[in-house]
Amino acid sequence: MLNRFQFARLRAFRLGGRKNAAGAGRDQRSAGSQGEAAQESVRDSWEGDDRVERLLERRAAAQEAERRGAVERLGERVPASGTTAATAAPPAPAKARSQALAPAVESTRTPEDRTRTARSRQGAEPKPRRGAGAAVGTSSARVVCIASGKGGTGKSVLASNLAVLWSQRGERVLLVDFDAGLANAHLLLGLAPPHDVGHVMEGQVTAQEALVEGPHGLKLLAGGVGRQAMIDPTRRELDRLFKALRPLEDEFDLIIIDHGAGLSYSTVAHLAATSTLILVTNHEVTALSDAYALYKRARMVNPALRVGLVVNRAPDERIAMDAWERFRFASHKFLGHTPELIGWIPADPAVPQAVQMRKPAALSFPDCAAVKSMKRVASWPPIDHARSAKPFYERARRALR
Repeated sequence: MLNRFQFARLRAFRLGGRKNAAGAGRDQRSAGSQGEAAQESVRDSWEGDDRVERLLERRAAAQEAERRGAVERLGERVPASGTTAATAAPPAPAKARSQALAPAVESTRTPEDRTRTARSRQGAEPKPRRGAGAAVGTSSARVVCIASGKGGTGKSVLASNLAVLWSQRGERVLLVDFDAGLANAHLLLGLAPPHDVGHVMEGQVTAQEALVEGPHGLKLLAGGVGRQAMIDPTRRELDRLFKALRPLEDEFDLIIIDHGAGLSYSTVAHLAATSTLILVTNHEVTALSDAYALYKRARMVNPALRVGLVVNRAPDERIAMDAWERFRFASHKFLGHTPELIGWIPADPAVPQAVQMRKPAALSFPDCAAVKSMKRVASWPPIDHARSAKPFYERARRALR
């Protein structure tokens, strides 16, 4: 409890604090009024001075010009004077900004600079064009490998007819017969080449010198018939051959490689390098089993490989679809992925007749059922995009190592 003396002192202390605060407020208000009065007096003294007004106007104009110059250097639209950031127009696209700034840049150039630039443009040589659809850094030719696990599936017949069909479209096509000593593409096309892949590998001729011309302007690089070097080539021999074949990629639009049956050293190197593979089989269980083994190996060495399956020489569509379902089920169950069915070709008597004539069925019997199916296979979209980031034979040489 406070006695009366302590209570009186406390009350006086509180009253004194309130009086001091009120006095401070009055002092601040009086100081503010005095400052405003001083500013008013200064402004009043400036109103009659033209020199001061001109200085202020020039300073404001210089600040505005500096602001606009800074904004123009940044490539943005200059908002009108007095606009806020919320109402300012958004910046123009980069292309529009470059076009808008081009006249200003051109105006700063001297006549001598413009003359020098015009002369340099007139003297510039145009860049050489690459193959149709080829991107910078990629090989010109599209490369498609055709293989089968088992012999006798009609793989070479399909490869030779596909080469003819693509040549009829105006493409520059090269058919390479890479069968290991048992090549017969030259027989199917009715040609008698003096040189083959074996001569190129041994260095007797260049790859260009070994080419022969076939129907509709297609070129053939024949395989070696009964040549021991082609049956079991060494890594060094294959590397030398791939290096010799590399220049051919710049001369053709499409290269079709006909591989021999099985999984030879050269076939595996090609599968590791290519982006597109056409796998040929038939409805027989042995052909399906060998095709599955080749497909498994191909995906092991090249997981990004695009594989299309063709069921050849099928008696009818039901048998062809049954063979496809068996292949698809096995590959999906044990590998987790499947190829793409791109067609089936019926067992047409016109095909063996064309073989006996040594003339492709696409030319001798263009309206037969087998050729119509081959045309659907030739229209498989991945064939149009069968390019890789690096040249095919450079990738094949790397796969040998």
